[in-house]
Amino acid sequence: MKLFERAIRRANIPIAMSKGFNPHPKLSIPLALGVGIPGKDEVLELVLIESMPPENIIERLSLQLPKEIHIHSGEVVSDAEKSSVRDVLYEVVFKDPGFLNTVKVDEFLQQPSLVVNREKNGRQKPFDIRPSVQEIMVQPDRLVLSIKVENEGMAKPEEVICALLGNGKKAIFEITRTKINLTSSA
Repeated sequence: MKLFERAIRRANIPIAMSKGFNPHPKLSIPLALGVGIPGKDEVLELVLIESMPPENIIERLSLQLPKEIHIHSGEVVSDAEKSSVRDVLYEVVFKDPGFLNTVKVDEFLQQPSLVVNREKNGRQKPFDIRPSVQEIMVQPDRLVLSIKVENEGMAKPEEVICALLGNGKKAIFEITRTKINLTSSA
Protein backbone atom coordinates (compact mmCIF):
# COMPACT_ATOMS: atom_id res chain seq x y z
CA MET A 1 0.00 0.00 0.00
CA LYS A 2 2.87 2.37 0.82
CA LEU A 3 4.24 1.72 -2.67
CA PHE A 4 1.07 3.16 -4.22
CA GLU A 5 0.84 6.03 -1.72
CA ARG A 6 4.36 7.15 -2.63
CA ALA A 7 3.83 6.70 -6.37
CA ILE A 8 0.59 8.72 -6.23
CA ARG A 9 2.32 11.49 -4.29
CA ARG A 10 5.27 11.61 -6.73
CA ALA A 11 2.90 11.55 -9.73
CA ASN A 12 0.98 14.57 -8.36
CA ILE A 13 -2.36 12.80 -8.58
CA PRO A 14 -5.03 14.82 -6.73
CA ILE A 15 -6.04 12.14 -4.23
CA ALA A 16 -8.48 12.85 -1.39
CA MET A 17 -7.17 12.58 2.15
CA SER A 18 -8.93 11.28 5.24
CA LYS A 19 -9.91 13.76 7.94
CA GLY A 20 -8.45 13.89 11.41
CA PHE A 21 -5.16 14.26 13.23
CA ASN A 22 -3.21 11.87 10.98
CA PRO A 23 -4.67 12.14 7.44
CA HIS A 24 -3.83 9.47 4.89
CA PRO A 25 -4.64 9.05 1.17
CA LYS A 26 -8.03 7.56 0.36
CA LEU A 27 -7.03 4.45 -1.53
CA SER A 28 -7.87 0.82 -0.99
CA ILE A 29 -7.31 -2.65 -2.33
CA PRO A 30 -10.69 -4.41 -2.07
CA LEU A 31 -9.34 -7.89 -1.29
CA ALA A 32 -5.84 -8.10 0.12
CA LEU A 33 -3.56 -10.89 -1.07
CA GLY A 34 -2.53 -13.62 1.33
CA VAL A 35 1.08 -13.65 2.46
CA GLY A 36 3.31 -15.13 -0.25
CA ILE A 37 0.59 -15.19 -2.92
CA PRO A 38 1.37 -13.09 -6.02
CA GLY A 39 -1.43 -11.39 -7.96
CA LYS A 40 -1.71 -10.81 -11.70
CA ASP A 41 -4.93 -8.77 -11.93
CA GLU A 42 -5.43 -6.68 -8.81
CA VAL A 43 -7.77 -3.77 -8.14
CA LEU A 44 -6.80 -0.43 -6.58
CA GLU A 45 -9.47 2.14 -5.75
CA LEU A 46 -8.62 5.85 -5.45
CA VAL A 47 -10.79 8.76 -4.33
CA LEU A 48 -9.77 11.95 -6.15
CA ILE A 49 -10.50 15.55 -5.17
CA GLU A 50 -10.72 16.60 -8.82
CA SER A 51 -11.66 14.72 -11.96
CA MET A 52 -8.84 13.31 -14.04
CA PRO A 53 -8.95 11.01 -17.10
CA PRO A 54 -7.95 7.41 -16.23
CA GLU A 55 -5.38 7.44 -19.06
CA ASN A 56 -3.54 10.34 -17.40
CA ILE A 57 -3.55 8.58 -14.03
CA ILE A 58 -2.19 5.39 -15.60
CA GLU A 59 0.51 7.28 -17.48
CA ARG A 60 1.64 9.26 -14.44
CA LEU A 61 1.57 6.28 -12.08
CA SER A 62 3.40 4.03 -14.53
CA LEU A 63 6.33 6.44 -14.55
CA GLN A 64 6.58 6.25 -10.75
CA LEU A 65 6.05 2.52 -10.15
CA PRO A 66 8.73 -0.19 -10.33
CA LYS A 67 8.98 -1.76 -13.79
CA GLU A 68 7.57 -5.06 -12.44
CA ILE A 69 4.21 -3.43 -11.67
CA HIS A 70 2.00 -2.70 -14.68
CA ILE A 71 -1.31 -0.85 -14.69
CA HIS A 72 -3.51 -2.39 -17.38
CA SER A 73 -6.65 -0.29 -17.18
CA GLY A 74 -8.55 2.33 -15.25
CA GLU A 75 -12.09 3.60 -15.08
CA VAL A 76 -14.09 6.32 -13.38
CA VAL A 77 -16.68 4.98 -10.95
CA SER A 78 -19.13 7.13 -9.02
CA ASP A 79 -19.82 6.51 -5.32
CA ALA A 80 -23.21 5.05 -6.27
CA GLU A 81 -21.56 2.53 -8.59
CA LYS A 82 -18.86 1.29 -6.21
CA SER A 83 -18.09 -2.36 -6.71
CA SER A 84 -17.48 -5.22 -4.36
CA VAL A 85 -15.59 -8.45 -4.98
CA ARG A 86 -17.83 -11.24 -6.33
CA ASP A 87 -15.28 -13.99 -6.83
CA VAL A 88 -11.59 -14.67 -7.38
CA LEU A 89 -9.61 -17.02 -9.61
CA TYR A 90 -6.45 -18.75 -8.44
CA GLU A 91 -3.98 -20.89 -10.37
CA VAL A 92 -2.25 -23.66 -8.47
CA VAL A 93 0.90 -25.20 -9.95
CA PHE A 94 2.34 -28.26 -8.21
CA LYS A 95 6.11 -28.72 -8.09
CA ASP A 96 5.46 -32.39 -8.88
CA PRO A 97 2.85 -32.44 -11.70
CA GLY A 98 2.00 -36.01 -10.67
CA PHE A 99 -0.03 -34.56 -7.80
CA LEU A 100 -2.66 -33.45 -10.32
CA ASN A 101 -3.55 -37.13 -10.71
CA THR A 102 -4.23 -37.45 -6.97
CA VAL A 103 -6.59 -34.50 -6.51
CA LYS A 104 -10.17 -35.55 -5.83
CA VAL A 105 -12.14 -32.82 -7.58
CA ASP A 106 -15.38 -34.79 -8.12
CA GLU A 107 -15.43 -35.98 -4.50
CA PHE A 108 -14.85 -32.44 -3.28
CA LEU A 109 -17.58 -30.88 -5.46
CA GLN A 110 -20.15 -33.54 -4.50
CA GLN A 111 -19.86 -32.76 -0.80
CA PRO A 112 -22.52 -30.37 0.50
CA SER A 113 -20.23 -29.25 3.31
CA LEU A 114 -16.52 -29.34 4.11
CA VAL A 115 -15.60 -27.85 7.46
CA VAL A 116 -12.05 -26.79 8.31
CA ASN A 117 -10.77 -25.38 11.58
CA ARG A 118 -9.26 -21.92 11.50
CA GLU A 119 -7.29 -20.47 14.35
CA LYS A 120 -8.27 -16.99 15.48
CA ASN A 121 -7.02 -15.36 18.67
CA GLY A 122 -5.69 -18.70 19.89
CA ARG A 123 -9.05 -20.45 19.46
CA GLN A 124 -10.22 -22.93 16.84
CA LYS A 125 -13.20 -21.77 14.80
CA PRO A 126 -14.97 -24.08 12.32
CA PHE A 127 -15.57 -22.73 8.81
CA ASP A 128 -17.36 -24.44 5.92
CA ILE A 129 -15.25 -23.89 2.79
CA ARG A 130 -17.47 -25.82 0.37
CA PRO A 131 -20.14 -23.12 -0.32
CA SER A 132 -17.55 -20.63 -1.54
CA VAL A 133 -15.83 -22.99 -4.02
CA GLN A 134 -17.68 -22.40 -7.30
CA GLU A 135 -15.54 -24.38 -9.70
CA ILE A 136 -12.30 -26.37 -9.89
CA MET A 137 -10.78 -26.84 -13.33
CA VAL A 138 -8.01 -29.38 -13.87
CA GLN A 139 -5.70 -28.29 -16.67
CA PRO A 140 -2.69 -30.23 -17.99
CA ASP A 141 -0.20 -28.51 -15.68
CA ARG A 142 -2.31 -26.73 -13.06
CA LEU A 143 -5.57 -26.34 -11.18
CA VAL A 144 -7.76 -23.26 -11.52
CA LEU A 145 -9.96 -22.46 -8.52
CA SER A 146 -12.96 -20.14 -8.68
CA ILE A 147 -13.77 -19.00 -5.14
CA LYS A 148 -16.82 -16.90 -4.28
CA VAL A 149 -16.52 -14.12 -1.70
CA GLU A 150 -19.37 -14.28 0.80
CA ASN A 151 -20.34 -12.23 3.85
CA GLU A 152 -19.28 -15.09 6.12
CA GLY A 153 -15.86 -15.23 4.47
CA MET A 154 -14.26 -17.25 1.72
CA ALA A 155 -12.26 -20.43 1.39
CA LYS A 156 -8.52 -19.95 1.33
CA PRO A 157 -6.89 -21.63 -1.68
CA GLU A 158 -4.53 -23.55 0.66
CA GLU A 159 -7.55 -25.03 2.48
CA VAL A 160 -9.09 -26.14 -0.81
CA ILE A 161 -5.82 -27.79 -1.93
CA CYS A 162 -5.45 -29.66 1.36
CA ALA A 163 -9.05 -30.89 1.08
CA LEU A 164 -8.51 -31.94 -2.55
CA LEU A 165 -5.40 -33.96 -1.71
CA GLY A 166 -7.11 -35.65 1.25
CA ASN A 167 -5.66 -37.96 3.92
CA GLY A 168 -3.22 -35.32 5.16
CA LYS A 169 -1.05 -35.60 2.03
CA LYS A 170 1.50 -32.84 1.64
CA ALA A 171 2.49 -31.23 -1.64
CA ILE A 172 4.64 -28.33 -2.73
CA PHE A 173 2.67 -25.90 -4.83
CA GLU A 174 2.59 -22.27 -5.89
CA ILE A 175 -0.61 -20.24 -5.79
CA THR A 176 -1.19 -17.15 -7.96
CA ARG A 177 -4.31 -15.01 -7.86
CA THR A 178 -5.08 -14.40 -11.53
CA LYS A 179 -8.37 -12.48 -11.53
CA ILE A 180 -10.72 -10.52 -9.28
CA ASN A 181 -14.30 -10.29 -10.56
CA LEU A 182 -16.28 -7.32 -9.28
CA THR A 183 -19.99 -6.76 -8.97
CA SER A 184 -21.59 -3.33 -8.99
CA SER A 185 -23.60 -2.35 -5.93
CA ALA A 186 -25.80 0.04 -7.94
